[in-house]
Amino acid sequence: MALIKQIENLLNSLVEATATLNETLQSAPLINAVCYKLPVETGNHEVENGWQFISPTQHCDFNALVMATASYAKFTPDYDYSPKYPFRLPGLLQYPLEFENHISHLVGQCNLIKEQIRLSLVSSQLNPSQKRTIIQTVCPNAITLQIYRLINCPVGPAKRVGFTWCNKNSMRRINKIEFIKYLKNSMNNPPAGLNKAEWQPYVSKEIELVEAVKAKTIKIKRPLPVTPKLNVSFQDDTKSVMLYAHTPTIVFGDTPAAISPLKQYINKSCKVNLNNYLIKRLYVLNAFD
Repeated sequence: MALIKQIENLLNSLVEATATLNETLQSAPLINAVCYKLPVETGNHEVENGWQFISPTQHCDFNALVMATASYAKFTPDYDYSPKYPFRLPGLLQYPLEFENHISHLVGQCNLIKEQIRLSLVSSQLNPSQKRTIIQTVCPNAITLQIYRLINCPVGPAKRVGFTWCNKNSMRRINKIEFIKYLKNSMNNPPAGLNKAEWQPYVSKEIELVEAVKAKTIKIKRPLPVTPKLNVSFQDDTKSVMLYAHTPTIVFGDTPAAISPLKQYINKSCKVNLNNYLIKRLYVLNAFD
């Protein structure tokens, strides 16, 4: 298939462009470097306990540089990571202003190829399974989102970098009749560890709760894994930016930027929030508008 060959060529170009970038990052004088390694389970959407409490491990200087450059070139998971989920390595690399044009150009080349890969697959009109097959054919066990994700490289003399956590929720409305059909169909498909006799009364109670709702639609508010972000402010009139910290951000400046580190995350409100759910396992809210 022509698309497979196209993606293969683009991925090879991305590997080469990333290697060139990393060579420059490793040889250029480093002003500042810090990375925050997260526990393995924080990337897994199915392990909620893994993102109710998160304790990052901080790495600095040469160790951080090695981790950062490795993350830019990593498109497949480590042994103990799930290939279903992208990994995250919040962090920062800072270089002198004289390297800004050269490094930002190399980052731009990597990001351009990443966008070309993404757009080639998006415009192919293939279904998600077919797109995944193409990626897996070209790069076995690859994490597609890891290939897509751009490298952050804001230009301007960085003044301060502050790391933080961002809470997100997936919100959607579903027709009540359709949702009841879904629940009825699930009665014959008990989860592992339960038989039908144990499972069906549980689902029947959920159906009763939904049927009692007067609204025609129900609202589902599913909490998503907390995400690390960073805010970069500058010494000149460059507007500050808030970025996702999926991989280390590259900034510039001749003096070390002040850093507010990524602290432990504790979701203190998770128990309170659960009280607002009509059906906790499916995140169906109690309040209907």
